[in-house]
Amino acid sequence: MSKITGKLHARLLPVAVTSSGWDTEQLQAAGQAANLGYLIPDFHNPTGMCMPTSVRQKLELACPTVVDETMTDLALDVPSPEPLALHMPAAVSIGSVSKSIWGGLRIGWIRALPSLLERVEQARPTTDLGTPVVEQLATAVLLNEHQTRRPDTLQQLRSPRDALRQALTEHLPDIHALQPAGGVTLWATFPGPVSSRLAAMAPDHGVTIAAGPRFGIGGAFERNIRLPYTLPSSQLIQAIRRLAQAEQALAQGATGTHAPAPIA
Repeated sequence: MSKITGKLHARLLPVAVTSSGWDTEQLQAAGQAANLGYLIPDFHNPTGMCMPTSVRQKLELACPTVVDETMTDLALDVPSPEPLALHMPAAVSIGSVSKSIWGGLRIGWIRALPSLLERVEQARPTTDLGTPVVEQLATAVLLNEHQTRRPDTLQQLRSPRDALRQALTEHLPDIHALQPAGGVTLWATFPGPVSSRLAAMAPDHGVTIAAGPRFGIGGAFERNIRLPYTLPSSQLIQAIRRLAQAEQALAQGATGTHAPAPIA
């Protein structure tokens, strides 16, 4: 959520996503104060959670809402979720084929009311340096052939996800991590607030992680790290072994010298 305080300025209003899901009352209260809402209901980044249909059906926000559907097609353990716009017709839905088809195909899309799309079409030439025609044509063909739903890709994500969770159980048993039903990341929780210090220590042991506070406001999530599972299982297992070594060194009083990575 964001509260616009001046030209080109905004104040973010965070709404918690807990292990039990989205807090509908808190979301709706934030929507009363916000000028714009931004939601990732489908395999949320970074937690990997999927908003239940029961929440989608009763969610009503008083502010314009952007719904990020980039991860929608990466449903690993559940059916592909229904669009939130089905229950919130005025929502602006955005997505991309970079996750479901190929990371090098950086083509996105927007689904909204015709009146808004007309305004976007008129405004785009003033801000866009160029339109990748060939890539858009290729994407149109792939979408028409339903190539975003690829069972082989989903299986390629399930295997390393499961290997990552098993490695955490073996080498970092104190970490709590829910199994994400889809997407490409796992949200791990440590017993104590070690995230930023661990991110500074980890490169000394050959692994890079993004500290939890990068995904929150005001220093939140110092007990969390985001772990992508897009690498081969063998590399993920090795990475967790090295991360466990870094945590052990931290517990013994070592200090890292690296700035936390912006992404991981």
